[in-house]
Amino acid sequence: MTATALDACLCLLLISAAAVTVTSAPSPTAAGEVDRADAVAETLAATTVDVPYTLLPVPNGDGDADTSPEFERVAHGTLASLLADAAVRTVRVDAEPLTGTNERFAAAVRTTVADQLPSRTRVVVRWEPFPGVHLSRSFAVGPTPPEDVDVNAATVRAPSGVDPPANASTAASEGGFTRLSRVVADSLVAGLLPPDKGRLALADDAPLDDLVRHRYRQVSDRYGVETAAAIERGDTRAANRKVATAMAERVASDLRDGAETPADAASSLELGTVEISVRTWSP
Repeated sequence: MTATALDACLCLLLISAAAVTVTSAPSPTAAGEVDRADAVAETLAATTVDVPYTLLPVPNGDGDADTSPEFERVAHGTLASLLADAAVRTVRVDAEPLTGTNERFAAAVRTTVADQLPSRTRVVVRWEPFPGVHLSRSFAVGPTPPEDVDVNAATVRAPSGVDPPANASTAASEGGFTRLSRVVADSLVAGLLPPDKGRLALADDAPLDDLVRHRYRQVSDRYGVETAAAIERGDTRAANRKVATAMAERVASDLRDGAETPADAASSLELGTVEISVRTWSP
C-alpha cells in the first residue's frame, strides 16, 4: 500500500476544491483600493498544493519516525480544503485535543498557507458543528490586524468532510433534543473515526494500526467508554456506537443550552462546513 493510500485510511478525505465557496462581507475599502481580501480568498479556494508531513509516533508504537519512510506522508488539495481538514483533524474537546495525532499535519498546513499569504493578511479557520458545542476547533494563520486600520473581509466556506445527519429535522420533531443529539453524535463520530478506513488500517502494519488504536484509546478515554475489545477484533462500527452513545449525552446538553426548541437546534447545525475568514489591511 502506498503512503498516500495509507494516509487515506487514517483521515478524512481531502475536500474537493469544486465544493469550496467564497463570499465577501461588506468592507470599508477606500476608493481606488483593491480589495485584497477577495483575492486572497480566491487564492485559498483555487490554489492546489502538496504538503509533506510526518506522522506523529504513538507511545509504545513500532517504528522510528526519524528513520522509517512509513511515517512520511504527502497531503494534496486546495489551500482552503487543507485548512478545513487540519481543523477537523485537530478538533478540541473542552479546549483539549481529542486525539493529538494530527498536530504535525496541521502545523505543516499552517506553514504552507503562511508561505502563500501576502503581507498584512490574517486567516482564521473555524469549525463549530453547532453553537455552543463542546467539540470544535479554531486557529489562525498570519498576524493580528492593528486596531487603528480599516480591514477588508472575505469568507471561504469549505466542506468539513463530516456528513450532516440527513434526518435531523425529523429526529427533532419526533424525538426532541434526545433523538436529535443521537443522530448528530452518530454523524460526528462517523466523520472523525471513519469506520471502514479504520477497520482496514487495523489490519495493516505499523505505524498505521498503532495509530488507529491510539486514536480510539484517546477518544474512548475522553468520553469514558471502553472500546478496546471491539478494536482488537477489528469491529470499528461497534466501537463507534459506544463512542456515539456517550457523546450524545454531551451533545444533548449542548443543544439544549444553545437553542430554545429542538427545531431551532436542528436548523443551527453546521457539521459539514468549515468557515475560513480572510482579513487584509493597508499600512
